[in-house]
Amino acid sequence: MTMKETVMIKHAVTGREWLNNNKQPLEYVFTDLPDGRYRVVFHQPPEEVVTEILRFQNELNLFRFEIPEDGPQVKHWYYVSTDGVHYDADRQDLTIEADAVIRYLPTDYWA
Repeated sequence: MTMKETVMIKHAVTGREWLNNNKQPLEYVFTDLPDGRYRVVFHQPPEEVVTEILRFQNELNLFRFEIPEDGPQVKHWYYVSTDGVHYDADRQDLTIEADAVIRYLPTDYWA
């Protein structure tokens, strides 16, 4: 089964979108951590975007939408951890950790 995926980081207050893999080349890796936590590492995101994300790190929404070829879309809304945003300038890696996730099917709400 082929599946597309959308990953976005948005400002929780204004809805401003900083990263979206469908609108800009984005290299990232999701990892499940112990105790139901999650980590995503973005490699070489634009520096001006990193500056804004770090500035508003306590006001972030992290989303991942799985879009299967032959099934309903699955949405994941990650709750970014307090002090869970870090940037390694030498490696150019932006790391975001989440304490929890809500996984839902839009079809459960809109038929």
